[in-house]
Amino acid sequence: MKKTDNLSAIREKFGVPARRGRAVKIDGQPGIITGMSGDFVRVRLRDREAGLPFHPHEITYP
Repeated sequence: MKKTDNLSAIREKFGVPARRGRAVKIDGQPGIITGMSGDFVRVRLRDREAGLPFHPHEITYP
């Protein structure tokens, strides 16, 4: 079952194109958006099993 995209509030509030499953970069490191936690976007970086919270403006959306 596919999870719903709950990031619409983040997109509206911060004006970023955050979507679950999107490839992004954190300080040049590749990652995948896994969800959100409050006003933070959770990103699973390479070689990590779980997503870590980052402010939406810390993320590069290529």
